[in-house]
Amino acid sequence: MKSKTAKITLLGGLTLAAFGTTNVLAEEAAVDQTPSTAANANTAQAAPTASNQQVQSPSVTVTKTETVGDTTVTTSHVTSKELEEAKATAHYVGLNVTETSAKQQPSVAAADADNKAQTQTINQAVSDYNKAKEQHAKDKEQYQADLATYNTKKAEYDAKKKAYDDYRQQVASGRNAGRVAVAQGLLFENESNATVSIQGVDRYMNKDARAAHQTDDILQQFNTDKYSEDDFSSVNPYDPKEDVWFRMSVGDTVTVTYDNIQNSRYNDKKIRKVVTTYTLNQSTSSENTAIVELFHDPTKTIFIGAQTSNPGRNDKISVTMQITFYDENDEVIDLSDNRAIMSLSSLNHWITEHGDHVEKVALGNNDFIQIPGSSVNKYGNEIYSANDNQYKKNGATFDGDGEDGWDAVNADGAPRAATAYYGAGAMIYKGEPFTFTAGGNDQYLPTIIWFATNSTIAVSEDPGEEPKKPEEPKLERPSVAWHKNFIVEAQGIPPEVPEDPEVPMPQTPKPPTSPRADRPASMVSVKSRDFRLARKNETRVRERSYQPMLPQTGADSHNYLAAFGFVSVAFATATLLAAKKREE
Repeated sequence: MKSKTAKITLLGGLTLAAFGTTNVLAEEAAVDQTPSTAANANTAQAAPTASNQQVQSPSVTVTKTETVGDTTVTTSHVTSKELEEAKATAHYVGLNVTETSAKQQPSVAAADADNKAQTQTINQAVSDYNKAKEQHAKDKEQYQADLATYNTKKAEYDAKKKAYDDYRQQVASGRNAGRVAVAQGLLFENESNATVSIQGVDRYMNKDARAAHQTDDILQQFNTDKYSEDDFSSVNPYDPKEDVWFRMSVGDTVTVTYDNIQNSRYNDKKIRKVVTTYTLNQSTSSENTAIVELFHDPTKTIFIGAQTSNPGRNDKISVTMQITFYDENDEVIDLSDNRAIMSLSSLNHWITEHGDHVEKVALGNNDFIQIPGSSVNKYGNEIYSANDNQYKKNGATFDGDGEDGWDAVNADGAPRAATAYYGAGAMIYKGEPFTFTAGGNDQYLPTIIWFATNSTIAVSEDPGEEPKKPEEPKLERPSVAWHKNFIVEAQGIPPEVPEDPEVPMPQTPKPPTSPRADRPASMVSVKSRDFRLARKNETRVRERSYQPMLPQTGADSHNYLAAFGFVSVAFATATLLAAKKREE
């Protein structure tokens, strides 16, 4: 019976010890689930994935823990999902995102509210910047268009400025084109009241035929294929003050006398009469004929053209011309002092799908004057533009067409554009014959030329102020500032763990000293070791969700239960030994 009891007692002690050890292990497991561990678990769940991203907001991160006396002070950083996303967006769109000094808030709620207020400010800055970028894109597009216009105008301005500067230098020296200003003795600009009489024409265009074709395209008005013999007669139907239309054949020479000259003079002599001869040397039509518009004003001179009958662009119209000036005594004016400077204007050269049209003048014994900035120069005994001078797209400095084109003229034939010099040259006229030509057109595109010579020399003019370059639009990258928010919490340290209760320890039995010798010896109380919780100041960083602080009792419970298990085992062993002794 005693042996059985002893065994039960020992079993109970061992069971108790085992129970204590199991609780210790469970406690250790519980202690592992500290707020830091839980926060880490939440963080792992919140990590961005391809399919889902969940972030708790606000999130509280312990950044510092410090114990002073009986108080533990915890500093925590409070972040909000909205603010983090706003900062990331601001970085992405290109804003300068600057962090300023952190601010302490009274609570997590206050810190979260401040984070969201910062979010609103940053998001507004992003929205404003996106609008600014859209506007900047529009401004940039307009700027590119304005810049292209500016570059064109600047190139034209530079050309005009150089031509003007060169011309002024030549004027200062009295040489080359400078003679136009300092040595010009001929005044022959506008004679709108002149009358004209013609010898050598036998095919005047009827006024009815002229009226029928007056609204045709300018090229078609000179298309020889569009006229029949019935459209011409040997009688001149035009008034002496009217322009005269007629037909010439290759080899014909027409002598034109211009009377009632009122405004012209040479040096100190008044010009009373001008006599000019025109000889048709060559035509582009298969009939070797050409249509002529002879202006009654000699300063506007002549318009002549014909159908281009043959392919190859080899045919041309060629006219030799000689001008003679008469004074009031009806005597020929002597031009030997070389002061009769005459213009050779509107010398076009264009290259299109319709041909390579070039207009030239062969000066003979007259002298050429090159105008600064002009495309026209002398090649052999001919003056012309070697390259296309009609279209900028083909390399010309200025366009010839249009209201402001260099080839634009007023109704009286005077150049209208300040850039008329670009297609002009000049000659010192000595009374010698000279020849002008036009050719290079495709088949069936009529070849025409308006050749006007007078004393209005096209030279460069002061171009004025330089065009202003457009200002490139700027896109300023705005800056946004943000700050961290933190909170500080303080709490007292829990009381120290009390000493373990007294536990009886087994003692070696002594011989009985009283009549009751079979009574077991009394147990001696032994105090367990003093497991006092050693605390040290520590600083540690751990993630946790915003939640109440858990009591930190894991280490104390572990120590207490371990001691309790040890004592239980010792007690069971002593009991077993005592029972054994009594049995013996």
